[in-house]
Amino acid sequence: MNTRLRRLRRTPALRALVREHHVEPRQLILPLFVTEIESEPTPIPSMPGVLRWPEDEVIRPAGEAEAAGVGAVLLFGIPAHKDARGSGADAEDGIVQRAVRALRSRGFRGVVITDVCLCEYTEHGHCGLVDDAGAVLNDPTLDRLRDTAVSHARAGADVVAPSAMMDGQVRAIREGLDADGRHDVPILSYSRRRSTVPSGTPPTAHHASGTGAATRWIRATAARPCSSTPSTSRKAPTS
Repeated sequence: MNTRLRRLRRTPALRALVREHHVEPRQLILPLFVTEIESEPTPIPSMPGVLRWPEDEVIRPAGEAEAAGVGAVLLFGIPAHKDARGSGADAEDGIVQRAVRALRSRGFRGVVITDVCLCEYTEHGHCGLVDDAGAVLNDPTLDRLRDTAVSHARAGADVVAPSAMMDGQVRAIREGLDADGRHDVPILSYSRRRSTVPSGTPPTAHHASGTGAATRWIRATAARPCSSTPSTSRKAPTS
């Protein structure tokens, strides 16, 4: 016998009766690109309608999102200086760190999430450190990602969101946050690659969609530490 799910989608009343998920503004996350390079809001040609915002103006789109009921903003930094180790990523006066403090000082009350990766800060463009032959150095990169996440939390980020393609990044960041006393800062991982990660690590979720499943996961596990046992039973929500 064939299953015909469209029977339950036939009328608006039927759809409303059986609908399981509701997408509301409070569940959404708005990506914001904060730049040290431009002094004016600048369009991104490859992303129509999306701008790069100077640090002192990022409150404008963030405030509009908050007024519209959007639950969070996700900050991506565009530094003026790049080097081989991505030094600006964890700098106390880095562009993301300054933007977080600027939002807080200007009264933004929504959730502030920060992207944790090195790709925008490295001169070679990789999301990790590389050796002289161009091979990515996974484990040394974990230290850089950990320090970056901790610096974001110290600046006032509510959530850190690692996006580097590095095995073990969530564990390294969780350990770094806990060691710094930031037990209440959750991790939202939205890398597209699936991998086996410790129990208690977050689901895969695309940053632009801000799915309700990911938002509910943050609320439920905000203070839960990582376990040393890989998870084999939980199915990660998807966007």
